[in-house]
Amino acid sequence: MKSPKYFDLFLHTLFYSLITVAAAQFYINIFSPEFSVSLGIVFLASFAMLAPDFPVLPVSALSGVLVLFSRAFLGSFRESSFNISFSLAVPELFFYLFYGVFLTVYIVKIRKSSVLMDTAALLFCDYAANFGELMLRLNINAFSLSSQSGILMTAMFRTALILIFMTVFRRYHLVLLKKEQQDYYRNLSLLTARLQEEVIWMEKNTSLVESTMHSAYQLFERLRSDSSTKDAAKDALIIANDIHEIKKEYYLILRGLSDALQTEDGPLRLEFGELFSLLRSPVEQIASAAHKTLSFEVKGRSSFRTGHVYELLSVFRNLFTNAVEASKNDQVFIQVTLEETADEILCTVTDHGQGIPPDALSQIFDAGFSTKINYETGEISRGLGLNIVKGIVEENLGGRIHADSRPGNTCFSIRLPKETLEG
Repeated sequence: MKSPKYFDLFLHTLFYSLITVAAAQFYINIFSPEFSVSLGIVFLASFAMLAPDFPVLPVSALSGVLVLFSRAFLGSFRESSFNISFSLAVPELFFYLFYGVFLTVYIVKIRKSSVLMDTAALLFCDYAANFGELMLRLNINAFSLSSQSGILMTAMFRTALILIFMTVFRRYHLVLLKKEQQDYYRNLSLLTARLQEEVIWMEKNTSLVESTMHSAYQLFERLRSDSSTKDAAKDALIIANDIHEIKKEYYLILRGLSDALQTEDGPLRLEFGELFSLLRSPVEQIASAAHKTLSFEVKGRSSFRTGHVYELLSVFRNLFTNAVEASKNDQVFIQVTLEETADEILCTVTDHGQGIPPDALSQIFDAGFSTKINYETGEISRGLGLNIVKGIVEENLGGRIHADSRPGNTCFSIRLPKETLEG
């Protein structure tokens, strides 16, 4: 049984060799009908210079063998037999072998991060390998001025193609890498924003934990004064102690999350327009998952930069997600209007859904209230999104939020003071 390592090497070698052989079919003949200048070596050299641990010698050797047989096979359909075509193409096999040896020596022993050195090495490899092939074909005539100038021009042309190919590939790779990094940081920012929501909700619940523990101790004090309820008093004390232990663990978790959300480089600062750019893609994904089409529009702009990025991402993510989930139409339209004054930022988020019932409008910011029900599963939303939004806007950022709704139009207006946003 073959080792997976060697089998992978064989597959890589075969893959790159087949590409090289395919490119080698694009060629011209110079000096003699048998001397071919092809593009095969352009791809082989480009792969070798770009890919780390590229198997140069195996690919060169296998490419040379496959090119040899392809020349012989195709030649047998033209003017000569397979045997004659095979013998005429043998020197081309040595071209690939020479090139592979020279390039391997350069990459393994000499190469440094220098474009000039790469250019010189590629020129030498092409020139020397061509010269070796010419010696096998023309003997002493390989030293003629026309032969030398021809293989030098060929080496320069193919080296230029290799450098162009490498440059284009590296630029394309950088574009892909930049996009990948943007996606990574966008997802990380949204994850941090969601964690921030949970921390805010946990902080709100700390007072409830405290009051529950206090009530349990008060119950214990009342029960222990009556001899007939001493057993109940013990139970109340146990409950109070358990709540106290839960409170300590709760605070440790809360502190750990809060510490984890702090960055060593200080708060991330973004312009308001960049917040909506970050949110567009994930909201489109939510809409797509619900088999809906999202139309997202931002009107106005603000160059104001804020350090409360994660809080604002939480606010707008909740509003956008609610608009998508609450809509009963296949087409969801969300419009954000952005205005900036000397003292504050005004954002309005409008959707064209069915609207919020008048009797529910006054309760939408209450914890636990929700109109979103999955009628297939019976699952009801936990109803914390808008409560968290209101808490962030009014308590954390010192702003105001107001909702207006009528059939076909729901609008959330948010006013945020610049003084707070700068922090």
